[in-house]
Amino acid sequence: MSQQVTQNTVQEQTQKLIDGPLKHIRAAALAAALLPLASFAATPASATDFCGSGGVCGTVFNDTNGNGIQDTGEPGIGAVTVLVCPVSDPTGCFETWTDQNGNYSAPLPPGSSYTVSILIPTGTQASPPNVGSNDSIDSDGVPNGAGYTVATGAADAFGNFTPADFGFVTTKVQSPGTGTPGYWKNHPEAWPVSSITVGGVTYTKAQAIAWLGKVGKDKTTTMFSSLVPAMLNRLIGNDTSCVNATIAAANAWMATYGPVGSGVAGGSAAWAAGEPLHQTLDAYNNGLLCAPHRQ
Repeated sequence: MSQQVTQNTVQEQTQKLIDGPLKHIRAAALAAALLPLASFAATPASATDFCGSGGVCGTVFNDTNGNGIQDTGEPGIGAVTVLVCPVSDPTGCFETWTDQNGNYSAPLPPGSSYTVSILIPTGTQASPPNVGSNDSIDSDGVPNGAGYTVATGAADAFGNFTPADFGFVTTKVQSPGTGTPGYWKNHPEAWPVSSITVGGVTYTKAQAIAWLGKVGKDKTTTMFSSLVPAMLNRLIGNDTSCVNATIAAANAWMATYGPVGSGVAGGSAAWAAGEPLHQTLDAYNNGLLCAPHRQ
């Protein structure tokens, strides 16, 4: 389907995703979203389940030539996480996964506008969106910088939804692999810089490593422990296209509520805004988003 998605629309949907499904999705569902894709055991819905009865559906496919179109012979990708959210209620999302053929479907009330958010598979990047004139075979998703690629749509006068399809291209540049906080804490020789600036405050390598070992109830230490590794993973050449916006947002959060050691409580409004950013960065550092984990 051909979506005319502007940059403002993507930014708005990114914020809704951060404020909505990543914040309010039930713990079990969120945990599933952060597991390696190969570990999903749930049985996904068939794409024919809801498409003919007021639902939304589509296909996630391996765009082997990277042209943004599902050409003959390009297979679907199974076990990919899908979040379908009504625009009017971004917290009321339906979570499902693609089947073995890359198809997905989800129910929505007739007349709803919606966003479809696909968790970017490890080692891939989103295909170019809205290529050509054939709506049934092009890729529609636009990366939101929070680990997902997003398409928007609405029902027509008859309550039918146009399918939203998503292509992914295998990352051509071999990433060195992401490191966790534990890796960067225990391998100072691997740091590509002697200092790092977080939330506008510059820390020496020794200072930053010391803070990585002090994660506790103060949530500025929690954010620091996910943000610094993500920044280092980018500096050594890993793909961060799926988390660039999250890195920027986390730095802004640290500028507002930091510096590290400022004593932000886990039950605070500040952490309610920050926790989804931390969770996305933690998933990235563990190799669950657009770059693989280091071997």
